[in-house]
Amino acid sequence: MTIEKATVFVIRKVNFKDSDYVVTLFGRGSGKFAGIAKGARKLESKFGGVFDLLNMVEVVFYQSSGLDFISEAELIENWEGMRNSGEAIDAGLRSARMVNKLLEEGQREIKAYDLIEETLSSLDESQVRSRVVELSFYLKLFRHLGYQPQLMECSRCGRPVEDEDPIKFSPEAGGVVCTKCSTGNEFQISAGLRKVFVKLIRTPQSKVKRLKVTENQLQEGFTLLDRFGQFHFGQKLILRAGSSPEPL
Repeated sequence: MTIEKATVFVIRKVNFKDSDYVVTLFGRGSGKFAGIAKGARKLESKFGGVFDLLNMVEVVFYQSSGLDFISEAELIENWEGMRNSGEAIDAGLRSARMVNKLLEEGQREIKAYDLIEETLSSLDESQVRSRVVELSFYLKLFRHLGYQPQLMECSRCGRPVEDEDPIKFSPEAGGVVCTKCSTGNEFQISAGLRKVFVKLIRTPQSKVKRLKVTENQLQEGFTLLDRFGQFHFGQKLILRAGSSPEPL
């Protein structure tokens, strides 16, 4: 068996047998993988609370054909500030759920790893607008995985789409649609939301908390990405604004 060491995020955790955890981890170089932490649920376990969801952990593990075996784990960051805010921790948990659903076992996505770290660091700050950070996370993650919505040019003909209000949007076509290419089956988004999306994509994740986004734009943005994600990934990925995260 090959011994490996990696710095990872805990993105999923389930009980296994009487005292173990099976954890899904995501590392910058190791990618997404699952491992078993023997005895981690025991009160006297050497792992303690190391494998709490969203923790950044350094692990030593043995690779195998099935579940990897985790022999050592050391906590690097547990985002205490984020955990003191119900809204922030919910946003973090939903983000982890998204990563777990979109990435395959063994998939390496360095940009996605860096994005998670930047997102959790932002959520860890006091008085942060968690839902703005979360919406930006989804947009950037889609972009890194090759599914960024087309926002400026018609996704059917490539012509610039004017800043009319409302703007037609088609998940099937991949983004905004001009009047000439419209089939009448698109749904409508506000010109304000398009501007917000462009700003979120262009702004570093550490700075999106400074952007002005209204509650209506947040609600509209999550609804749009929910429909966009359902079409392109074949499953519901994003929960409605204000709801609690589903189990990981």
